[in-house]
Parts: sequence; C-alpha cells; structure tokens
Amino acid sequence: MKKIGLLTFHFPINYGAVLQTYGLYTYLKKKGFDITLIDYYSDEHASRYHFYHQPKSIKNLFYYIIKTSFLSDYISKKKKFNEFRNKHFKLTRRYKSISEILFNWDIILTGSDQVFNINHSDRIPYFQPFKKKANQIKAAYAPSFGINNLNDEIKEKISNLVKDFDFISCRESLGAHFLSQITGMKVEHVLDPVFLLDAKEWSSIASERLVKEKYLFVYDLNGKKPLIDIAKKLSADHKIVVLSNDPIASLRKGYRGVDVFIKSASIEDFISLIKYADAVITDSFHGTVLSIIFEKPFYSYIALETASSRIIDILTILSMENRLIKNIEGLSKIGNFHKPQKLKELITASEKFLHQLT
Repeated sequence: MKKIGLLTFHFPINYGAVLQTYGLYTYLKKKGFDITLIDYYSDEHASRYHFYHQPKSIKNLFYYIIKTSFLSDYISKKKKFNEFRNKHFKLTRRYKSISEILFNWDIILTGSDQVFNINHSDRIPYFQPFKKKANQIKAAYAPSFGINNLNDEIKEKISNLVKDFDFISCRESLGAHFLSQITGMKVEHVLDPVFLLDAKEWSSIASERLVKEKYLFVYDLNGKKPLIDIAKKLSADHKIVVLSNDPIASLRKGYRGVDVFIKSASIEDFISLIKYADAVITDSFHGTVLSIIFEKPFYSYIALETASSRIIDILTILSMENRLIKNIEGLSKIGNFHKPQKLKELITASEKFLHQLT
C-alpha cells in the first residue's frame, strides 16, 4: 500500500478549504491509500483568519468594538472546525516551515485551492521544494493560481518550481493550459476535489435539517446586499436563511428582511444548509459546487472580479452560464435545476488522473 502525504489548505476557518481537503483525503482513503494530512501552515497565513488584527484607523477600531459581541460565535465556529479535522483526518504534528517536514511518504501530493498563488511568499512550500528520494513521486491535484495576470516573471518562477513534478494538474482550464505551455508537460484539467464525492457521500456527514420551513439559503463571502436583494426577489413563500462571512452582518442595514441568521455553523451544518435548501444564492465557489452536487437550483453572483475566474470557469465548462448573475434586473423566479451532461465525464477524467499515482 502506497503512503501519501497530502499538503493542502486544511487549516483555515473556511468552509471551502476544509471541504476540498475532506473530498480529496476521503476519496484517496477509499481507494486504499494510506494517507496522512501534513499539518503545515505558516503563522503568516494563519494570522489572516484571526478575529482581530492591528487596527488601522479609528473607524477600524470602532468596528472591532462592535465585532467583540460576536466573539463567542467565532470561538464556537473555530472549535467545530478543529473537531471536524481531528475526527476525519490523520494528521502529522504541526509544521511551521517546510524545512521541518520529513518527506518520507511514497507520494507527496499537493492538494487543491490557491496553493500555487505565488503572490504570497508562504505558498512556496506547496511546490514541494525538496530533493526527491529514489522512486518517490511528486504530484499536484487541482491546484489554483488564484490570479488572472500570469506575467513573464511569474511564468519563470512557476516553471522552475514545478519542473520536477511527476504528475501535475490544475483546477482551472486556463491554468492547465498555462502550465502545459511553460513546462512542456501534459497538464490535466481536473475538477475541484469536492466533486470526487457524490451527494450520498456528502449527506453521510451532514447535520439533520436545521430549518423546518421552506427556505432559500444565502451563503455570503463578499457579496453582501446584492445577495440579499436576489433572495428577496426570489423568496416568495420561502424563508431567507443567511450564513455570512461578515460577523456583524445581522446588524447591517443591507441585510434587513433576513429571516434566519446562522452565526456559528459547523462543516456538517454547512452541507446540511445546502442539502435541504429549496434554492441557493451565493458568491462562493464551493457553495456553487455543492449546489451542483445536490442538484439545487442556485445563482452564483460575482462579488469580486479578482476571485471570479474559478466560478466562471466551472459554470462555462458545464454549460451553466445561466446560473451566473452579474445584476438582478429581469430576475423573477427560481429556475429549475438541469443536471449538466458533461459532469460525469469530467469526474471520470479527474479520477483517472489520480489513478496514475498507483
């Protein structure tokens, strides 16, 4: 049995990061690999998920004072995330730098998300900058660059960093094409690891239904008021249920009309909220992906252009561009979900890439 060391974003208090880790880890474990999650993350990266940062202005300080009333929700959420990781993953000890890690596995696999975003210095370890042992494999499944401007300087850096990978793929089609060009390797375009598990498998870890009434679920990363406006246009006799990345969302004027705020959801709760929703409105990539898996009517809103490529890419590939909302004019009812015909083919291709590791 080959041993895999998985190196990915597993630690943030972020639903997408943990879901993609669970998807890849569980799929490989199911296929018979002895898999260990490498518990690496830098203090720099971890600090981005702290509840407080150094105030930069009086306004910022005032925001933190208000935010303090929601500290208990943050602590509860953090505890739930830690419990999920400890329950589902076999972890190494915590590493803060790549030089500490003893890469003794048969396969070192860099996982998904924006692990190849070299605008952040702490991403270099995900390129596995170490000398391989005899018969050891370096591979990457569905990494993302998280940037749209791949200039010549970035191309040269990445070319040098990936040159000794044995197998490499990319989550976005543009990124796969880019890597093929600069390396001369065959770089597969594969799906995000969340797609490696089906609705039944995700349901197996979902919480019981949290909202009894019919509801629209709004998962808000950065979209704020436009997402609420979309939900109001579509709600009819549905409750509007919101899970927001903004800890003080329930106090903001733009969120008026929301029926239920979910303030401290576990991973299991997040899955449940999508599973039992009558429709989903989100600006989140992984909210979009789970909606597709559970065959939920959904609308994906582009809140940040800099983070739009992965949502646009997956919806274009699956011929689901009608689910992409840039403005709410003309939107009047929830359209039925139509299962994308190409999805099964893309999942098979993604699985085929991973089978090469055997």
